[in-house]
Amino acid sequence: MPALHYLSAADLGAMSRQQVEGEIQARVQTAYLGDGLVLARVLGGPKMLLRASDRGFSRHVMLDGYWESWLTVFCARFLQPGMIAFDVGANLGYYTLLFANRVGPAGRIVAIEPNPQTFALLAETVSLNGYDGTVSLVSAAATARSGDQVELFVPLGEPKNATIAFSANDRPSELNTSVPTASIDDLAGSLDRVDFVKIDVEGAEPEVLRGMTATIERHRPTILLEFNASRYGDPASILDRLVSVYGQIGEIDFEGAYRLIGQQEILTERTREDRLLCFAGSGLKL
Repeated sequence: MPALHYLSAADLGAMSRQQVEGEIQARVQTAYLGDGLVLARVLGGPKMLLRASDRGFSRHVMLDGYWESWLTVFCARFLQPGMIAFDVGANLGYYTLLFANRVGPAGRIVAIEPNPQTFALLAETVSLNGYDGTVSLVSAAATARSGDQVELFVPLGEPKNATIAFSANDRPSELNTSVPTASIDDLAGSLDRVDFVKIDVEGAEPEVLRGMTATIERHRPTILLEFNASRYGDPASILDRLVSVYGQIGEIDFEGAYRLIGQQEILTERTREDRLLCFAGSGLKL
């Protein structure tokens, strides 16, 4: 049986969700490095450092090689070479790797991750795959203003669910530490354009959006936003503000396709599951 060739993000973008899952699973490999670290081949090619103790993300990626296949497909289809994209809440770098591969050496990725332990692995993964020249790494929590300090709470065994904590929390944690803040407006201030922003920050989405007002007005990037109305005090105002700029709201379905969705549907159908909303900028070809 001939060896399988590694896949590029462009290859993934040409496949259906089911094909992406099968092709990536056929190529997944893992190696235990000791001290709770695992090296895995993900996305059909790149190498990624994972934590054996991470129940919510790493263990799935070790076995499958992918995460959220529908979102993987969407990003692989609609990111283009040369684009500038932000990965806000980059975690261990799964989407950072996908984005960097897709935009290529002419593009640029800004990956923002507040958890110091996770950030260290993210930085090593980026370097391991040769993306130091493409990816700018920011060890901070994305919020409305740069230069502050906030408390970061990390649930035991679920580092991807790290949240900014403003009061004591009695749940068990493996890390509760003070981290610096950075706004997207400050990070994007010197850029000629911003094409794509993915925001996955476990309830801090309103803070991130307040910190990118100028970026939205200047560049109108496509925004991919994890959204759960039950998390926010005034979810309607968040959507109102974005609709005033973008005109409509899209949602990414489980096949990785963009579909229009009404604001009332988002606000009235409150579940524990997050929605993946998309506010399409001019660079997004639908």
